[in-house]
Amino acid sequence: MNLQQLHYTSTAATGPDGSGFRFTAASPELPITLLGEAEQLIGYEPPSDAPDCPSPEELAGFPVAFSHNRLSDGSRLLCRTIRTGPGRGGRHGNFHAHAVRLPEGGGLPGGLLPIEAWESPSWADRTPGDGVPEPLAALTPARRIDKKGLFDFVHARADRLEHFLADVRTLFRTPDAPQLLVIERDSAHTALWIAIASAVLPRELADRLTFTTYTRRPMLARQQIVGAYPDADFDFVSAAAQRRYRVHDCTGGSSSPARAERDLWAAVAARIWLAGHPALFAEASRRGGPGAGRDSGDEAERLAALAAREGITLDSNGRTAAARWARQHLSRDGVDDPLGSRLLATLAAGGTDRTPEEWTVLASLTDELSTTTSSRSSLAPLRRDLRAELDRAADTPQTPLVRFLTLLRLAEALRVDRSAVMPVLTARLTAALLDETSPDRKVVRAALDTHPALRTAVLDALDRTAATEDPRALTHLLAAELPGADLTGRPHLRMAAAMAEDSAPFVDYSYGRGYGYTCNYDDDQDDDKDGQGYEQGYDRGYGQGYDEDDGRPSPAHTQDEAGPDGPRPTARRHDAAPQDPPPEQDRIALLHKLIEAADPEHQDAPSVLRTAYRLVWGDEPLGSDEAVVLLDTIPAASHQAAGLAQPFVRAALDSTPDDPAAPLLAKSLLKSVLVSGADLTPRERAALLLLEQAGDLETGEALPGYTARVVGLRRQAAPLEAGIEQRLSDALARRLLCMDPPPAPGELPDLIHSDDRHLLHAYAREARGAAVAGLLRRERTYVAVCFVAWHTAPDVSELWEEIRADLLASVLRPEVRRMSTEDVEEIRRTLRQVGGPWAEMFHEWDRFGVLGRLSGRWRGRPGGCKHGRP
Repeated sequence: MNLQQLHYTSTAATGPDGSGFRFTAASPELPITLLGEAEQLIGYEPPSDAPDCPSPEELAGFPVAFSHNRLSDGSRLLCRTIRTGPGRGGRHGNFHAHAVRLPEGGGLPGGLLPIEAWESPSWADRTPGDGVPEPLAALTPARRIDKKGLFDFVHARADRLEHFLADVRTLFRTPDAPQLLVIERDSAHTALWIAIASAVLPRELADRLTFTTYTRRPMLARQQIVGAYPDADFDFVSAAAQRRYRVHDCTGGSSSPARAERDLWAAVAARIWLAGHPALFAEASRRGGPGAGRDSGDEAERLAALAAREGITLDSNGRTAAARWARQHLSRDGVDDPLGSRLLATLAAGGTDRTPEEWTVLASLTDELSTTTSSRSSLAPLRRDLRAELDRAADTPQTPLVRFLTLLRLAEALRVDRSAVMPVLTARLTAALLDETSPDRKVVRAALDTHPALRTAVLDALDRTAATEDPRALTHLLAAELPGADLTGRPHLRMAAAMAEDSAPFVDYSYGRGYGYTCNYDDDQDDDKDGQGYEQGYDRGYGQGYDEDDGRPSPAHTQDEAGPDGPRPTARRHDAAPQDPPPEQDRIALLHKLIEAADPEHQDAPSVLRTAYRLVWGDEPLGSDEAVVLLDTIPAASHQAAGLAQPFVRAALDSTPDDPAAPLLAKSLLKSVLVSGADLTPRERAALLLLEQAGDLETGEALPGYTARVVGLRRQAAPLEAGIEQRLSDALARRLLCMDPPPAPGELPDLIHSDDRHLLHAYAREARGAAVAGLLRRERTYVAVCFVAWHTAPDVSELWEEIRADLLASVLRPEVRRMSTEDVEEIRRTLRQVGGPWAEMFHEWDRFGVLGRLSGRWRGRPGGCKHGRP
């Protein structure tokens, strides 16, 4: 079957139509209605700088307008138009167009693509002499576009290649895809661009690609790819504003900017062209199957995999795409080992910096990479890159943990040394486990299940964390995140686990004083839908409640309400009322129980005591009586537990004035190796000595000189804790006002000369108290003692002068006034025995109170005055 043809040129003035351009020959079966449409497509205007009367040699240099056009009826017109001479009065000279019509749905005979007919010998340069086209069954390929010439051209245009291919891909995506305008100084170069585009497109699309290798007016052209010279009638600024064109000016002019999003397929396709493997495009099309709807993802991955199989160097995005394809198709499609090995070897070879996405996909190919038949040398670049990437991940805290673990998985498969980064990774995993808000906790759990060495390292790190930091969070962590973990040789984790085992897997320290032993019965351990878990717990103690009044088990835990396995726990929400702490004896017992759980090998270690203490007491203060018991019962070797001195010291220093155990605790601490010189500041040591001295004053064991010691230590202990301050001042005052035994002669003068306002006021307050008043009424000798004491060191200080005058007037004189003459005389005898002027001083002092004393006598007799002083 012959092709329908037509010829178009300017003719001499013969016949009824006269001269001018016209169809000079056409196949009889060609529809007349298409001639007018075809005439608009085959016109020719030479370049603006072309000679008007070209020589035969100059004619050969004119551009060839070779075009493939779509007609309105669905058929296509393939046309070659050339300049033939100066013409017969025409403005642009004469030209000749030879065209063939391709029916709708059909192409060139022999499966020839339109661009393959470029400069075919079947094209005619003039109209047949008889005006009848010669029969043409097929177009003979000219082979003008040979492989070497095409590859040379590709390398010469390498800078525009990827951008051009990206634009070619858009031509069949949408009906309004922008036209591609290629500006070259030779229409043959434009034909090469079209050949490149036709090679990368699936054959059914390449057969429908419309183009022209040359036009003087590109803005009137309707082909998908339009070729033009630099002097074409074209305004780049206007065209850019219309967004109708993607311009590729290969002559140094303005080109359209690269697309905002890089086209992966185009990047791979450009590398394939530059590597000289255009046959891969046809193979990719065959593997992908027919259809014009293929999109970037799978098509780019397939092309990248074929390129990698041929050893073509790809960038990281290309290797990532090839790896994705390999992950999905290597085993499924039955690719033989040599092909798969070559692909994997190219991926391993790399060539450019690898992106995080590439590492992720490579990790999914660990089995294939570790068992590939490639030589060990082919994987050497991947191992080298992986070591460097692991180092970067370790040095960059912002590296996502998932990516870090992905690299680790690949390193394990490829036997890459990872010892240098394991500490960093272990620390990050440990931190994620300890942070309840971390989104990586599920990732960490999966990683620990997958990597035994990592699980061991993390458990060791958690054990160190429990030994050096707050271990209470680990009780819940072990139950919720690491159930069944091997805790052998990890004493601190063993204690944390033991803390959770008695009444529940979770010890809740967020309530009250921090000792509510509760269990978490949340069915969904991964995600609490309403954000608040419910907890079941015992009210107090270690598995049972206690009645507030008599210490018996509370009614809430009686046998009537007990479950089959013992007392039934009561439920409360996170915002429930605080639970009371367990009794002190329970806390001490719990401490020893935890130490025993650490296993015999570690029980005497100081750090074990510290961890056990923190698990039981946490941030709660240690009671002084608890501290005394612990100092006597904990192992001697554990007394030196670093960081444990302060709770004991604070238990003493923060004690109340009436705490009976505090002075004994202070005495024990000052002798204990638990509190070394480095653990106590000078102020704290002075405060403990004062507390010890206060206890000795209370028990009467204080050695002489205690007042001077108290005064001196108070200066060193400032600011002294309020409890010790009150206890000390009261004890010293009572001791100085004591009758049996009385204070040593120098004690009160030491206080007076110190002018310590706080101690002097405490002395005055005690002297005005009921105890002193009672002694004054009962013991006449005590009156003499007080008289002497309150006349000691007069005028030493204004404060003491004020205090002693007040005590003599308001405390001693009222009592003496009530006494009989015999009682007063007894006081004088006592003062005479003391010696010195004290008896005479008392006599003079007492004279001013005679009337009052006489009044008191009459008031003491029956019927005497009952209405106050005379």
